[in-house]
Amino acid sequence: MFNGYHILLKFFYNGYRGNDYNENDYLHHEKHNIEGDLQGVLEKIDYIADLGIDLVYLGPIFDSETTHGYDTKDYFKISENIAYKDPEKSKNLLNKVISEFHKRDIKIILDLVLNHASKNYNFENIPFDLKPKTESPQSPQEIRWQNLFLFWNVEDPDTKEFLIRVGEYWLKNFDIDGYRLDHAIGLPKDFWFDFSKRMKDIKKNVILLGEIWNDQGNDEENYNLIKDFLFYKDENVFTSLFDFSFYSKITNIINKNINLENLFLAIEQSEKLNFDEAKMTYFIENHDLPRFIDYTDNLDYFKIAMGLVFIMNGNTMLEYGNEICLRGDKNYQNFNESGRVPMIFPENWSCKEKEIYGFTKKLLNLRKDYGIMSQGNFKYIDSSNDYLIMRKNYKREYLDIYIVKKTINNNFKKFKNLIDEKIYKINDTITPGIYFSIR
Repeated sequence: MFNGYHILLKFFYNGYRGNDYNENDYLHHEKHNIEGDLQGVLEKIDYIADLGIDLVYLGPIFDSETTHGYDTKDYFKISENIAYKDPEKSKNLLNKVISEFHKRDIKIILDLVLNHASKNYNFENIPFDLKPKTESPQSPQEIRWQNLFLFWNVEDPDTKEFLIRVGEYWLKNFDIDGYRLDHAIGLPKDFWFDFSKRMKDIKKNVILLGEIWNDQGNDEENYNLIKDFLFYKDENVFTSLFDFSFYSKITNIINKNINLENLFLAIEQSEKLNFDEAKMTYFIENHDLPRFIDYTDNLDYFKIAMGLVFIMNGNTMLEYGNEICLRGDKNYQNFNESGRVPMIFPENWSCKEKEIYGFTKKLLNLRKDYGIMSQGNFKYIDSSNDYLIMRKNYKREYLDIYIVKKTINNNFKKFKNLIDEKIYKINDTITPGIYFSIR
């Protein structure tokens, strides 16, 4: 299992001004772009390592015409605006980034967008004797994107082979640990089955983290989609999938005045998707969703949601800035993209951001120090609209979890909170937040 950190490059850190583009150089420019780049990532590796992260997922690095990078123009070229004009120099920089992460025992995966590409894709630079084909949009999501993207026809053998070789190229030639596979729902399971086999032939323990999500679907629909894509022909195709259903449920439950037993039920349901060979990846933010604090505007609820992510029996993924409760731009024209704002680093942190960073780092340390944080069985104890008490057990160890939405008196038992190491006696006041006690 991993504790991951997503970097959307253009918004993270600008380490080299020589590759900066002007706004007019982009087909689509997002106003909070700060021209972040690979050199910027290189300069902030120690910051990421100090947090306690053991996997980084880099947003798209390939040639594109947008600040988000999801419109690939050339799968075999690193974008000049995050590296250099010289392709070989760019590859050397990427290798340096990979090497420095690995020196710190941090794995690195690349964001690979195989469902679609730029309408201006460079078909002259296909380095194989293949002629890939495109097709018309096949889903409501693709119809919304058709002005920006073309869509690959993987029913065509040449196209399927071309896309699989793209994956092979970066895995063979660079010491990456795998891929985050964008909009994996857009391609059929038999494609991913073959893709997975070919990647595992190159690297046995390759990480294949899939995005299976209908952004217009409800919780149950997304749950069933994940369940459907996780295995094919009795084999796990992906090593992990993002659990969008769990994200949606905890976000809604925490922000409603309903019995918090519903949180426990959401955990129980998600646990059915975790297998030894394939674990869910849990999160409360990503680049296609608003910042959690902008959705709830309640710091205690933010901490509860973060704590829930770190007690699940799967992987965790922080969006850059998640560790300091970074706010987005609530006035941005697309609220779901409003979280794409510049990262803030320690020299510019407020007292609140310093405090939340400490909270996040503590969660990461607890997860590494106590196996029960990421393993074990959940048991329901008690709940109301204001609190939930549950317990995990693993190898004769017990973790009591207290989720509190409104200030209450401790009528449960005396316990020591692992997060702040404070002892709570019977009748002591417990303020809103999440609490862990181990025995």
